[in-house]
Amino acid sequence: MKVSGFSYVRNGFDYGVPFVEAIQSALPICDEFIIAVGDSNDGTREAITNLQSDK
Repeated sequence: MKVSGFSYVRNGFDYGVPFVEAIQSALPICDEFIIAVGDSNDGTREAITNLQSDK
């Protein structure tokens, strides 16, 4: 069995969403994690890229 995680975010920092913490908390139980990043201009995409996960 394979466990997949999914989330989406746009301008997470501007809206005060703890998206980095949420992703990091889900990674240990997922075999893969898919995230859709909308057209962000507040560094959201860069923060997700910097997570350094192979998932």
